[in-house]
Amino acid sequence: MTALANEISHKTQIITEYLSSRGLEAASFDVNGLAKFPIPPQDQIPFRARLELASAAKELYDISVGPKQDLRDLAWDRHRLVHEGLTAKVEAMNGNLPIGVLNLRRLLRHAMTNRIFCEKTKNQVGHTRVSRLLLKDEPLRNWAGFVCNDMWLPIANTVEAMKQWPGSDEPTETGVNLAYKHNLPWFDFIHQDQTLANRYNQAMKAHGGTSGSSVEDVVNGYPWANLGEATVVDMGGNQGYISMTIAEAHPALNFIAQDQAGMRTPETIGTVPDHLANRVQLTTHGFFTPQREVADCYFFLRAILHGFSDKYCVKILQALVPALRKGSVVVVNDGALPELGTASYVEERAMRTLDLMMQVTVNAHEREADDWTDLFARADNRYHVERVWTPERSVMSFVEVVWTGED
Repeated sequence: MTALANEISHKTQIITEYLSSRGLEAASFDVNGLAKFPIPPQDQIPFRARLELASAAKELYDISVGPKQDLRDLAWDRHRLVHEGLTAKVEAMNGNLPIGVLNLRRLLRHAMTNRIFCEKTKNQVGHTRVSRLLLKDEPLRNWAGFVCNDMWLPIANTVEAMKQWPGSDEPTETGVNLAYKHNLPWFDFIHQDQTLANRYNQAMKAHGGTSGSSVEDVVNGYPWANLGEATVVDMGGNQGYISMTIAEAHPALNFIAQDQAGMRTPETIGTVPDHLANRVQLTTHGFFTPQREVADCYFFLRAILHGFSDKYCVKILQALVPALRKGSVVVVNDGALPELGTASYVEERAMRTLDLMMQVTVNAHEREADDWTDLFARADNRYHVERVWTPERSVMSFVEVVWTGED
């Protein structure tokens, strides 16, 4: 405990000295406080110190309460989902609360133990920075709603799904299928409900803005300039926001952002800014449909393959073959499970949680470096994995693969 306390003191000193030397404030739960620390990843020493501080503080807390209480707290922690799902709705109710004052009070006061709302004067509820974020930050609010409302039952049904379909790699044999009693794959299911689809898309925006997996990490993590004048096929490119961001930074590149028909409504097609309209196309193409309409392109798959089991990833990669020529390059940007002892507690917990969420929704998984080589070899031995790397301060790997087959 003493060693941890000393580490916490040391890391805190690094952070506070960095902030004070630049006239910056720390993040705060005050209603007008900063929502996150103003320490960019490129300032590596204080950036790492903050992650290590969080890890050490959590470990010291766990030790101080002891294993038995820590386990109780872990089980009880599910009650956080109740109020985190509720807080975004409180103000919208305008005082018309059908749950009654007693239940409202108990929910709010439990939320306050997690710094969501505050009560500086008895029965007078005010915002904290967290509750105001849930109110004002639409992607973050939808992230909370997605996890708390949409995923609660699937998570609770995942172990039962594993028992019912042992070792399954089918996307229709998941906790989602048991919870909502249907036999559709995940994306077909969410596209049936426009509200759910919109919430999911907003939630992915929040996820894409987190440190280590942001759009900036995609732009800066791969040597796009080395491609010269080229066309990149952004498979599963959603509404093209990744393609557009890279295109802004690299004027020599053109993009074709492919996605399913459900993502290609007239409203969506119209979202490409005028100055990029001749360089970014939004087209319709399914992952498993052979790529015959494009050629002499780079193929880019960001956060796609982690959404499929190995069985279906192999089919996706095989569907690329008709468009590949000798020397064609496939670039994957996907989650990177850390090797033992290489990540902080905060980083590893986030990746392990994401790995479990893949199991819950689609029977897929995150991958380690060696898994990528094995996966491409299973798809076709003419794929050659040139390198797998995780850019500094990123939680997502790049996998660069060259096609060695003849034209």
